[in-house]
Amino acid sequence: MFNKESLYINAIKYDTQLKLDYKKLSDDNILESNNSVFLVNDEILSHDIAHKINSSQKLTPVTYLSTLLISDTTRLVPKAKSSQLKDCEIAELNSEYDIAVLKTTLFETKNYFEKTGIDFIYSSFHILQHHLEQNVCRNELLIFLFNDKAFIVIVNNTSSIVYSKTIDLPTFESIKKTHFYENDVVGQKLFDEIYYLELNKIINNTLNEFYEKESKTFVEKITILYVSKQLTKEQIDSLSDEFLLSIEYHAINIDEEIFELSKDKHLKKSFVKPRKKSSSNFIFNSIILIFFIAAFFGIYKLYINIDEKPSTKIEKTISENIIKLPNHVMINSIIKKRVESIFNSIPYDVIIKELKLDEDNLMLKGTFLRQDTFIKSVQPELEKLYSSNVLINENKDKKYIFDAIIKSEDEIEIDNITYNKFTGKYIVDEFLPISRVSEQLKILLPQKETIVKFKSSNNNDITKYNYLISMLVQTPKEFFEIFEVLNRELYSINIAYPINMTKTQAGIEVEFNLVFNQPK
Repeated sequence: MFNKESLYINAIKYDTQLKLDYKKLSDDNILESNNSVFLVNDEILSHDIAHKINSSQKLTPVTYLSTLLISDTTRLVPKAKSSQLKDCEIAELNSEYDIAVLKTTLFETKNYFEKTGIDFIYSSFHILQHHLEQNVCRNELLIFLFNDKAFIVIVNNTSSIVYSKTIDLPTFESIKKTHFYENDVVGQKLFDEIYYLELNKIINNTLNEFYEKESKTFVEKITILYVSKQLTKEQIDSLSDEFLLSIEYHAINIDEEIFELSKDKHLKKSFVKPRKKSSSNFIFNSIILIFFIAAFFGIYKLYINIDEKPSTKIEKTISENIIKLPNHVMINSIIKKRVESIFNSIPYDVIIKELKLDEDNLMLKGTFLRQDTFIKSVQPELEKLYSSNVLINENKDKKYIFDAIIKSEDEIEIDNITYNKFTGKYIVDEFLPISRVSEQLKILLPQKETIVKFKSSNNNDITKYNYLISMLVQTPKEFFEIFEVLNRELYSINIAYPINMTKTQAGIEVEFNLVFNQPK
């Protein structure tokens, strides 16, 4: 599909957010990729977001825009019966089933992207089917949790689907309407509890309903796929004990799934056909665009010459009323450089087991393979970062390999460093409640083994939402990538101390604070 240079854009709507994921390709090789998240609450794509997408489409004429159904009320239908359905659009699932959706529901998604056009529209059942194609699943109950719905299939011992269903899930907004709701903090705790109980009920009812109709298949395992992590390990273990079944709970990358679905062998599965691509249209559109840009700057220059002084007064008045948010890029850059410098100070013959870092202190716990490593290698490097450094040997009886703790205090500013700064304009169109910020963070942060926990808020001229983030990474590089993701945001979101890292058999457990800043 991707001839020479092409652009692939995923536009996935998550309740009140729209996530755009870009992949630029050349002869099927990915040249670059990035993503962005926007707050949305309209029934059609806003002008600003549409303009951003259309600008990309004009720069790269071979652009494919893909999405999932906004209101996914699809159901699986045997192929023999799908042609008999009226008022429905049909897409292929596999050799046995098609997916049916009401024409009015499909129109909702097509109309949402009217300003940009759309090439591929898929259902969440396509995501489940793709999972089945990539994994060996037998006698298994699979649940895909996306937005406010649970998409369910059961497969038999030959991996064929023998049961399917879509069930609504509780939403945070529904909790806010109950008399139990007091504030966002209490409401989030209540929502987490209700969500778990509802999922427990869904699994129980699904198994009971299935066994009433099917006697040849016995479910031996449950797999729950999620986009935003909602359940804890303790809750999953509790479900496993209750149903006496092995339960796997892991993240699924929607963007990668949709990217795979849009390749040649899956084209026929989309509810719509891709738009025709024309390079000649690109040249024509480019000429028109250049013409309008030239005309715009001509009119703008004329306006400035005519009304220069009043304009200056207006700009001065506006700037005086703008509340300056913390420069999140600079804050993140300072912290990132500090952590990177600490890791760079550790030589190859020291194995770090634990790191604790706050604003002025550092604690490193590890194993030293040589007794003189601290004096010769570690201490000279740490002295560039902290004025006080001490090694505490935990097992002095060992001459060579020994465990020790390094304590460093009184942070020193790193010399000859120019930190990056945010130079754009923050989005401050509306005040965001805790629930919406929490959901946005769950999308931004790595969705595998990451827990986003709200801690507190501070309200002065700037409202600060303080979060505790827990995640599992395999290398420090994965942690550093979080800084780059946050720095691309048009919201003031910065990592804050303390930062704790602990090496385990599963990987590196990382815990840090995160602050979301917005005008009060």
